[in-house]
Amino acid sequence: MKYQNVLMMLQSIPYLSVGLDAGADFTWMSIMLPNGILTGKPFKIIHSDPVSRELAVTKIKEAQEAYSLESRCFLESTGIYHIPLLCFLRDKGFDCSVINPIITKNSTNMNVRKLHNDKFDSK
Repeated sequence: MKYQNVLMMLQSIPYLSVGLDAGADFTWMSIMLPNGILTGKPFKIIHSDPVSRELAVTKIKEAQEAYSLESRCFLESTGIYHIPLLCFLRDKGFDCSVINPIITKNSTNMNVRKLHNDKFDSK
Protein backbone atom coordinates (compact mmCIF):
# COMPACT_ATOMS: atom_id res chain seq x y z
CA MET A 1 0.00 0.00 0.00
CA LYS A 2 1.34 3.43 -0.87
CA TYR A 3 2.31 5.84 1.89
CA GLN A 4 -0.30 8.40 0.75
CA ASN A 5 -3.07 5.79 0.92
CA VAL A 6 -2.01 4.77 4.43
CA LEU A 7 -1.89 8.42 5.50
CA MET A 8 -5.39 9.07 4.14
CA MET A 9 -6.68 5.95 5.89
CA LEU A 10 -5.16 7.02 9.22
CA GLN A 11 -6.63 10.52 8.90
CA SER A 12 -10.12 9.07 8.46
CA ILE A 13 -10.04 7.20 11.80
CA PRO A 14 -11.84 9.19 14.54
CA TYR A 15 -9.89 9.92 17.73
CA LEU A 16 -9.93 12.00 20.90
CA SER A 17 -7.82 15.14 20.59
CA VAL A 18 -5.88 15.97 23.73
CA GLY A 19 -4.76 19.60 23.52
CA LEU A 20 -1.90 20.57 25.81
CA ASP A 21 -0.69 24.16 26.22
CA ALA A 22 2.55 24.03 28.23
CA GLY A 23 4.01 26.81 30.31
CA ALA A 24 6.97 26.97 32.67
CA ASP A 25 5.19 25.59 35.75
CA PHE A 26 1.98 24.01 34.49
CA THR A 27 0.10 22.83 31.41
CA TRP A 28 -3.58 23.19 30.55
CA MET A 29 -5.10 20.03 29.06
CA SER A 30 -8.42 19.72 27.20
CA ILE A 31 -9.90 16.56 25.69
CA MET A 32 -12.10 16.95 22.62
CA LEU A 33 -14.33 14.51 20.76
CA PRO A 34 -14.06 14.15 16.96
CA ASN A 35 -17.14 16.41 16.59
CA GLY A 36 -15.38 19.25 18.46
CA ILE A 37 -17.21 18.93 21.79
CA LEU A 38 -15.09 19.00 24.95
CA THR A 39 -15.41 15.96 27.23
CA GLY A 40 -15.11 18.10 30.36
CA LYS A 41 -13.45 21.20 31.77
CA PRO A 42 -9.80 21.99 30.99
CA PHE A 43 -7.46 20.34 33.50
CA LYS A 44 -4.37 21.98 34.99
CA ILE A 45 -1.28 19.72 35.12
CA ILE A 46 1.30 20.90 37.65
CA HIS A 47 4.72 19.92 36.27
CA SER A 48 6.36 19.45 39.68
CA ASP A 49 3.53 17.23 41.00
CA PRO A 50 3.72 13.53 40.00
CA VAL A 51 0.14 13.00 41.23
CA SER A 52 -1.07 15.74 38.87
CA ARG A 53 0.70 14.13 35.91
CA GLU A 54 -0.71 10.69 36.74
CA LEU A 55 -4.20 12.18 37.11
CA ALA A 56 -3.87 13.61 33.59
CA VAL A 57 -3.04 10.11 32.30
CA THR A 58 -6.06 8.73 34.17
CA LYS A 59 -8.34 11.39 32.66
CA ILE A 60 -7.15 10.55 29.13
CA LYS A 61 -7.59 6.80 29.69
CA GLU A 62 -11.06 7.31 31.20
CA ALA A 63 -12.10 9.33 28.15
CA GLN A 64 -10.71 6.63 25.85
CA GLU A 65 -12.79 4.00 27.65
CA ALA A 66 -15.93 6.14 27.91
CA TYR A 67 -15.99 6.99 24.20
CA SER A 68 -14.27 3.84 22.84
CA LEU A 69 -11.73 5.97 20.98
CA GLU A 70 -7.96 6.17 20.93
CA SER A 71 -6.38 9.52 21.69
CA ARG A 72 -3.76 11.74 20.11
CA CYS A 73 -1.97 14.34 22.20
CA PHE A 74 -1.03 17.68 20.64
CA LEU A 75 1.47 19.92 22.44
CA GLU A 76 2.34 23.42 21.34
CA SER A 77 6.10 23.85 20.94
CA THR A 78 6.92 26.27 23.76
CA GLY A 79 10.68 26.51 24.02
CA ILE A 80 11.69 23.66 26.31
CA TYR A 81 8.60 23.68 28.54
CA HIS A 82 6.68 21.02 26.60
CA ILE A 83 9.55 18.48 26.43
CA PRO A 84 9.24 16.82 29.88
CA LEU A 85 5.48 16.32 29.46
CA LEU A 86 5.97 15.07 25.88
CA CYS A 87 8.46 12.45 27.11
CA PHE A 88 6.20 11.51 30.04
CA LEU A 89 3.14 10.97 27.82
CA ARG A 90 5.13 9.03 25.21
CA ASP A 91 6.54 6.81 27.97
CA LYS A 92 2.95 6.13 29.03
CA GLY A 93 2.18 4.94 25.48
CA PHE A 94 0.32 7.94 24.09
CA ASP A 95 0.58 9.11 20.47
CA CYS A 96 1.99 12.65 20.77
CA SER A 97 2.69 15.40 18.26
CA VAL A 98 4.32 18.79 18.73
CA ILE A 99 2.64 21.65 16.88
CA ASN A 100 4.32 24.82 15.66
CA PRO A 101 3.00 27.84 17.64
CA ILE A 102 2.37 29.72 14.39
CA ILE A 103 -0.25 27.10 13.49
CA THR A 104 -1.98 27.44 16.87
CA LYS A 105 -1.76 31.24 16.64
CA ASN A 106 -3.46 31.17 13.23
CA SER A 107 -6.28 29.03 14.62
CA THR A 108 -6.68 31.52 17.50
CA ASN A 109 -7.00 34.31 14.93
CA MET A 110 -10.10 32.55 13.59
CA ASN A 111 -11.79 33.06 16.98
CA VAL A 112 -14.32 35.88 16.75
CA ARG A 113 -13.80 36.95 20.38
CA LYS A 114 -10.00 37.19 19.93
CA LEU A 115 -9.56 35.51 23.32
CA HIS A 116 -6.02 34.38 24.12
CA ASN A 117 -4.93 32.56 27.24
CA ASP A 118 -3.36 29.21 28.06
CA LYS A 119 -6.59 27.60 29.27
CA PHE A 120 -8.33 28.58 26.02
CA ASP A 121 -5.32 27.59 23.88
CA SER A 122 -5.47 24.00 25.18
CA LYS A 123 -8.82 23.67 23.39
